Amino acid sequence: MKKELLLILSILIVFSTVSFSAPSPTIKRSELTYSLPDSPEAKEVMKTIEKAYDIAAEAAHTFDLSKFSTVFINDPRFPVSPGTLETIRQLTDNPSLQSAGWLDYKTAYFSWTSNAILHSEALHEKAKAENRALSDAERKSLVDSYGRMAPARVEGPIKKPSLTFFSVEISDDIATAVLDDGPMTVQLTLVLVDQKWYIAAYKGLVMHP
Repeated sequence: MKKELLLILSILIVFSTVSFSAPSPTIKRSELTYSLPDSPEAKEVMKTIEKAYDIAAEAAHTFDLSKFSTVFINDPRFPVSPGTLETIRQLTDNPSLQSAGWLDYKTAYFSWTSNAILHSEALHEKAKAENRALSDAERKSLVDSYGRMAPARVEGPIKKPSLTFFSVEISDDIATAVLDDGPMTVQLTLVLVDQKWYIAAYKGLVMHP
C-alpha cells in the first residue's frame, strides 16, 4: 500500500505541481458528462494521453527521460504560466529564462528530481559504508536554495494509471481532453504535429478527496 501511494503521489506531483486552478464549485466529479466522439482522431488523442501517463510512471522509477519528447511538446501558442516558468527557472538554475513549454517543465522537474534522489542516496550509502551519520555539510547539500528536498524514490512494480475520459474536442490541429486520472480531474491540450498528437498544456480542474 505504501509503495502504491508513493507512485500515485509521484505522478500527481509531476502533473499537478503547476497550472492548477482553484476547484470550481460548479465542477464536480459526479457532474461531468461523457462526450467522446467515436473517431480515429479522438482515439489517437486518448492513446497519446494514456501513453504519456505510462511514460511518466516509468520515468518515476527509471529516471529515463528519453521518451518524453514522444508525447510532450513545447508549443509557442501554449506557454507555461508565469508561476510555472519561475519553477523551471529555479529547477534549471536559469533565472534569465524568458519562456518555456510543457516539455521544458516535464524535463526540468524530472531531471531535478532524479539528480536530487541520486545525490541523497549516494550520500547515505557513503555514510553507511563509513559507519557514521551524515555530516552537517552533507545534510545541507540535500536541500536546494529554495528549500526543496528530494522526494522518496518510487519503488515496486510500475502500475498502469487508470484514466477515465469525460470529453475530447478537436478543432483542426488542437485537441482538448478532460479526464479523471485518479487524484484529479484535469484538462489537457494537445497539438497535432506531423500527423502525431503531443501534450502541450495542462490544467488541473478538481483535486479529488
